[in-house]
Amino acid sequence: MSKNIIKALYNRNYQIFFAGQGLSIIGTWMQNIALSWLIYRLTDSAFMLGLVAFVGQIPNFVLSPFAGVWVDRWGKRSVLVATQVLSLVQASLLAGLTLTDRIDVNYILYLSLFLGCISAFDLPARNAITVEMMDSQEERQNAIALNSVTYNLARLLGPSTAGILIPIIGEGYCFLLNVASYFISIISLIALRLQPIVAEQRTANMLEHFQEGYAYTFKQLPLRNILLLLGIISLTAMPYTVLLPVFVSQHLGASAGTLGFLMAVSGCGSLLGAIGIAARSEFQGLEKLLVVAASLIGGGLISFLLPGGVWFAAVVMFVLGVGFLIQVVGSNTLLQCMVDDSMRGRVMSFYTMILMGIGPFGSLLAGFLASQIGVIYTLVLGGVCSLAGAAYFARHLSVFRVQACPIYVQSGSLSSRDQCRF
Repeated sequence: MSKNIIKALYNRNYQIFFAGQGLSIIGTWMQNIALSWLIYRLTDSAFMLGLVAFVGQIPNFVLSPFAGVWVDRWGKRSVLVATQVLSLVQASLLAGLTLTDRIDVNYILYLSLFLGCISAFDLPARNAITVEMMDSQEERQNAIALNSVTYNLARLLGPSTAGILIPIIGEGYCFLLNVASYFISIISLIALRLQPIVAEQRTANMLEHFQEGYAYTFKQLPLRNILLLLGIISLTAMPYTVLLPVFVSQHLGASAGTLGFLMAVSGCGSLLGAIGIAARSEFQGLEKLLVVAASLIGGGLISFLLPGGVWFAAVVMFVLGVGFLIQVVGSNTLLQCMVDDSMRGRVMSFYTMILMGIGPFGSLLAGFLASQIGVIYTLVLGGVCSLAGAAYFARHLSVFRVQACPIYVQSGSLSSRDQCRF
């Protein structure tokens, strides 16, 4: 069991990637928390916090589908090195403006939009390159799960470190620490030993590449249904975090400390879910877990309707953390096991668009509904939609397995149809 959890770490390339990206993500979380604190200190406006978040996320919806074409044409490492260099420039500008007391909310909005555009290219490339450096299918699955372990550990370490450092050194030096983390990330990417990309891909028409990727992704039922369920969850359930401060204040009568506690509990649930998936040796069967995860999310959100205090809310948050992690990582793993390497960047760009790009619209929708019907009923509605998505996916499971089998074989995840489990 313990060896299965760290199987991918026996791979030299992934060892380097894991270390470099882990430090970079911690730096990113430090910057996120320091930036939020800076925005609120400058504006004293919760609306401005939401606006900056929206501006930083919306490029994922607009650009990600096209970013996948660039990822497949120019190679994952080349794209990642470029995005890390540009992210370093963004963090440097943010640090310089802050340390010289020239920062204002307009600069922050422009720099957040800039970073959002970078992320639209960075995330598909990051998801795709993880799989390409693995030698076996088990390593690939394990690497995807370990990426989530890294992300969730960074989500715990980065904000807590920023919380300690901000009162001592200020936001500007937290941004500088993120600049240093990007240097480490770039060095780790250069140190990877990867196969060169296929040169012919660079001469193909970009529009044809995009259309080819769209057809490949959405005309196959298994890929389409995975993304459909993820889209339902992203639009209706994931925005619960936007409403959580209101729930804590109005329905629990608690403070920001309780909000932080509940978010930490959710992070622990996500970490446990990531470790559980990392321990799995096979990807077949994950489609069932997607149904379970969507059901956990739906049931968790609906349970906010029940009376209870902080500890009941903590249990619900832990369940939601597990459910969301399995949904996100399970979807990622199944998609990665289905796609051909030549299509990987484009398929993962649609995954990024649905996971990250739909979120801002879901947040706006959740905010509007909460003002009309209240926070609790908005959360319950999200839970009902999640359960409906789980029911739809479950209804098509048998067809999913039959149609997924030849896709697994074609992508090389399985050597023959005899290994398929129907």
